[in-house]
Amino acid sequence: MKSTLLVLFFCGAGCFSFAGNESKKDSLKAGSQDSLFIRRFRNHPHVTFEFARRSDRFDLQSPINDTLVIRYEPNTKVNVVGTLDYRWLSVSIGLLSLHPIDGKKKGNSSQFSLRASFNGRRIWNSNFLQVTQGFYQVNPKVSDPTWNSATDAYPLRPDMTSFTLFSNLLFCFKPERFSYRAALWQLERQERSAGSFIAGLSYRLSILASDTSQTLIPVSLYSQFAPEFRTVAIQQSNLTFHGGYIHSFVNKYHWFLTLYFLPGISVENGFYLPEDLLIRNYRSKISLASEFRFIVGYNGDNWYSGLSAHSLSFTASRQVGMLVDNSFNYIRLFVGYRFKEVDRSKGSKLLRRIGL
Repeated sequence: MKSTLLVLFFCGAGCFSFAGNESKKDSLKAGSQDSLFIRRFRNHPHVTFEFARRSDRFDLQSPINDTLVIRYEPNTKVNVVGTLDYRWLSVSIGLLSLHPIDGKKKGNSSQFSLRASFNGRRIWNSNFLQVTQGFYQVNPKVSDPTWNSATDAYPLRPDMTSFTLFSNLLFCFKPERFSYRAALWQLERQERSAGSFIAGLSYRLSILASDTSQTLIPVSLYSQFAPEFRTVAIQQSNLTFHGGYIHSFVNKYHWFLTLYFLPGISVENGFYLPEDLLIRNYRSKISLASEFRFIVGYNGDNWYSGLSAHSLSFTASRQVGMLVDNSFNYIRLFVGYRFKEVDRSKGSKLLRRIGL
């Protein structure tokens, strides 16, 4: 996932960095021109449909052999989601879940997710809660060299459950030139290439556990993990200090590419429970975190569409005996329609009082 995103980053930057702004069409009458850079559509209802796929990945590294990594991922479904946005109101409804094609080999996973965000001009806040049950081992040859991808199913762990809670608070240094709402949700339109430095804080709580109290380490690899590292459950919390940059490259006012890179230094706390059922705690360890977004699309007067990829990763402190790295990946293919501006003077007084 990381290598793919980096390729898209450099290819996209090369394609768009030389794209100039052509003369504006007479049709660009909708919305209000906030500046030479941003056009706002505050009073326009937006309806968006998207195909979304969210995935958690966990890497368990041997304390004895740092080249030995056991990787688990869920066999996640593609969800079809509908969203209505108008002024401060945003409502999303899950419409359909598509079953994975390779369910027989990789098992079935269930997910529950909840997202909420505040995207002001200068202050941004994103929050999500995700619970996933059912994982498979991505690299089975590590534990079974005779494994055959053509005939064998992946080792399944339907008893594994992950719980992730994430929240961040970020500050944009140049909101008069760069619009996050245009890049992420198309509630505005970035009409000239611009970017901004960003800084802030995030908090993450991650729990990975076996419902059956069975260790997450395959039996064939016990020799690579001492009994105190044959983990049944692990909990990690990270308070991260971030600093990075976001930029939108714009071509002909409508086509855009947004790149967002936000590394961070994290203070990590947690514990892990091995098969001997004696909890090992660790506190205030320094680790690394990073967040990356890639968004490419078209933002017209009425229609808008695009593809976005979001990667959030945490590298565990190497001072901890049980090393568990975690990454969250979110891919979204979307298409939406922006309706005509609502004449609020003709609406009900009650709705106007609450900002609608």
